[in-house]
Amino acid sequence: MTSASSSDTRPFNRETAEIRLANRLSVEAVQVALARSHDGQSVGGAQQMITFRVMHSLATGGYEGDANSLLDQISRDFNKRRQFRGILGTVSIASQKQQAAAASRESGGTTIRPGPAFDLVVSASSREDGAIYLQVKFHTRPGQGADNDLDGQRPSMLFADRDGHFTMVRLPEMMDDTIQIMLDQSHDIVQAVRDPETEFFIR
Repeated sequence: MTSASSSDTRPFNRETAEIRLANRLSVEAVQVALARSHDGQSVGGAQQMITFRVMHSLATGGYEGDANSLLDQISRDFNKRRQFRGILGTVSIASQKQQAAAASRESGGTTIRPGPAFDLVVSASSREDGAIYLQVKFHTRPGQGADNDLDGQRPSMLFADRDGHFTMVRLPEMMDDTIQIMLDQSHDIVQAVRDPETEFFIR
């Protein structure tokens, strides 16, 4: 009788444990779902819903979250990449399309990438500290000509589209039609300037 009663108790205990585990997992699943739904509305959520509005905000400088993280998300989605490229084409005050490899010039550690609206110049620091200087040299004032509706817009961001991978840097004030920024030599923008197939957009 003792062994029979002990064997009768085991299935009951196991069933109770399984029910408790299932309930706990259900609660955890609900908590994860709620957390993800909040992340979809937050600026830094890993599962963020990338809407047109979010991408437009990023392209125009109004996005308050981690821009590089969002650009990585966009770069991994073919449809979002195409949509974001279209937004950049619409809101940019200057752009530079892909070019032939011969168009870029290398001279003494300096890469010069010419363009109709601006040139991009990448040169190593003379201190040999691994720093790279990126110069954006404008031929005409941004906002003139075809983009006259954006007249008065100060260049504030440089976006690069390198084979579907987007990256960007924020630009300091322009002086004498030139913007200069110091970057680490491993920065994606530096590699993008050296790739003739990269497209650039300035906002």
